[in-house]
Amino acid sequence: MARAVGPLHRFRIDDLPREPWRNGAGWTRSVCSREVDGQPWWRVSVADITAAGPFSRFEGMDRIAVMLSGGGLCLSNADVRLAFDGPGSVVQFPGEWTLQCDAPALPTQLFNIMARRDSAGVRVLLAADEPLALPPGGHQVALALRGRFELVPPAGARHILGAGEGVHWQSQDAGWCSAQIGGGGAMVWCALP
Repeated sequence: MARAVGPLHRFRIDDLPREPWRNGAGWTRSVCSREVDGQPWWRVSVADITAAGPFSRFEGMDRIAVMLSGGGLCLSNADVRLAFDGPGSVVQFPGEWTLQCDAPALPTQLFNIMARRDSAGVRVLLAADEPLALPPGGHQVALALRGRFELVPPAGARHILGAGEGVHWQSQDAGWCSAQIGGGGAMVWCALP
């Protein structure tokens, strides 16, 4: 028998309040976060990037970024170059890296997932044309990049997500699946401890 799923929190990127980056060089929109013993454990957010500037450093955190919208974007330092070539591009890097963001070709949004390196780990999947069975995980976030998706829980109401819409829930249960409605869509999903 499936355990009860925690509250579902729907969100639209455009409705999330904008906050200045820690370094003042851009904007972020917080989706959800968790602290353990007063320390940041993980955070999911959306960054708005319109100009060149430094990326904030986050000691002890690993970062995964998925381009939601925009054109070419590059994060770099003297030793490394991380390139996003369009929506759906994914890069992963340590939060300690000092990175400079080049001016993007177009105004850009990144879906940012940051988690403490010593946490149980983060899983990220991109879904497109094929139905996807979502594995169990503590906190989960699904966001439609483009097109429309239907999220089907093990019990209860289905959730239709349009581009820029998402849902955050907490459940250890397997049985969630995602099925695309219409063609040309894409969705990002992550599970966090």
